[in-house]
Amino acid sequence: MKPIPRSAAILTIIVLVCAAAASLATLAWRGSFPDSSPGPAVNSVLAEARGWSAATLLVAIPLAAIALAAAGRGSLRGRLVWVGSLAYFVYTYLEFAVSPPFSALYLLYVGAFACAIPALVIGAASIDVDELSGAFGKRAPRRTIAVFALAFAVLLALAWLKGIVVRTVAGNFGWPSGEDAVGHVVHALDLGLQVPLGLAAGLLLLRRRPAGDLVAAIMLVNAVCMGMSLTAMVGWASAASGATLWTAGPFAIASGVAVILAVAFFRAGAVASRERVKLPSPGSEPLGGHVVRGAPRSRRAG
Repeated sequence: MKPIPRSAAILTIIVLVCAAAASLATLAWRGSFPDSSPGPAVNSVLAEARGWSAATLLVAIPLAAIALAAAGRGSLRGRLVWVGSLAYFVYTYLEFAVSPPFSALYLLYVGAFACAIPALVIGAASIDVDELSGAFGKRAPRRTIAVFALAFAVLLALAWLKGIVVRTVAGNFGWPSGEDAVGHVVHALDLGLQVPLGLAAGLLLLRRRPAGDLVAAIMLVNAVCMGMSLTAMVGWASAASGATLWTAGPFAIASGVAVILAVAFFRAGAVASRERVKLPSPGSEPLGGHVVRGAPRSRRAG
């Protein structure tokens, strides 16, 4: 396997530094997200951002750092997790950068997604997709993952398209402002990034294409990070407003399913790797119940 490109590793470190700084600032500084509505009401945007930042700081950043280190040691699974985590950082900080409000953390958001995009492209291009089918063997739950990916993509698309189509047919156009502007951005990013990723993963897996395992790995890691961030975001906002924490339940369930599938998928890679190690090499012969590599064949005396 080719070593990970140094440029992608450096870009990833910059992403993690920007993400950590933005997350810590959001958690510690109330002015990181100015309230969109005047008065003593709860700053719901700040509460949601704090929940998302907590998950980024505690889950996504450590996961990406560990995966990058493993990829540097030649781990294929580490490389896939690393690339998948970069997809999460692209979505997260592109959303933060283009959504209101404008804050002192703006340049950190731009720096994070601007470095995550080329790192993701370079990292994915360094993976030989023809090796992936053998790397994960037949134990990987590809069909189950495909169903999950397609269901996720279809349900997410339907959730947003319903309101968009209704407003379009009614001619309800205009300039969104405040929290509505954030929703406008989320719809665009979900329909333009998350839905195509889910559809691509599901269809490639069902058609047994070599790239299916690569896209599925990216989708699963992204789904785990996104699910935990959404759970934390809704839970934090609910706690801040005094609402029930059960509203975060559906996101926690979806996140749990993504974790289970991701563990099953990458564990299949570990099992396949151990099985390949046990196989004798082409030039070895069994001797006394053991495999002796390079054992010379006996020759008849002349």
